[in-house]
Amino acid sequence: MLTDILFSGYRKKVLSELLLHPGQDYHVRELARLTHTTPGTLHKELTRLAAAGLLLRQEQGNQVRYQANRQCPVFPELASLLRKTTGVAELAAQALAPLQPTLALIFGSIAAGTETATSDVDLLIISKLDFAAIVRALHPVQTELGRDINPVVYSPKELRRRVQEEDPFVLNLLAGPKIFLIGANHDLSQLAGHPAAASV
Repeated sequence: MLTDILFSGYRKKVLSELLLHPGQDYHVRELARLTHTTPGTLHKELTRLAAAGLLLRQEQGNQVRYQANRQCPVFPELASLLRKTTGVAELAAQALAPLQPTLALIFGSIAAGTETATSDVDLLIISKLDFAAIVRALHPVQTELGRDINPVVYSPKELRRRVQEEDPFVLNLLAGPKIFLIGANHDLSQLAGHPAAASV
C-alpha cells in the first residue's frame, strides 16, 4: 500500500485518525487507544507532527489535545491520499449503512494490502436490494475517491447457492483476505454455510 511506504505503521494510524476527522480533537491517551499505540511513543510523534505544522496543539487544564491543522499547506493533499487509501473502508461503510445490507466487505487488492492509489475497490454486498440502488449509494464515494468501485451483490439465498455449487470466484473470495464494513466473519460463515468464510 502506498501509505505503508510513505509512513510508518503507527504514524499512518495517527494521521488517518486526525486528518480524516479534522473537526475532532484528541487527548494523547485517547489517540493511543484508537491507534493501539503506547502513549509514550505517541506523545513524541504528536510533538513532531505539531512542530511540522500538520497538527494543532492546545492545552486544556492538565490535558494536551491535538487536532488536524486545516491551514497547513499540505493538509488537503495528505488528507486526500489517506482518504483514498486507509479511508476507503470508512467511506464505503458510511454510504452503505442507510441501505442496511445484511453484510458488506472489501476483498481483492485493498483487503490484501497490495493496492495502489488507483486500484479499484472490490466490494461484496449481501442484500436483497437491487444492484442499481447500491450503485447509486456508492457513486458519491467513487467520485470522492477518484477510483472505480466494483460491487458484487448477492442475496443471502444466492450466496448460499453459489457456495453449494462451488463457484470458484465465490470460494476464492471466501478464502481470501477481507475487510468487513458491515457484519463480521461469523456472519459471513453463517450466511455462506462454508468454513472458509471464517478463515481470514
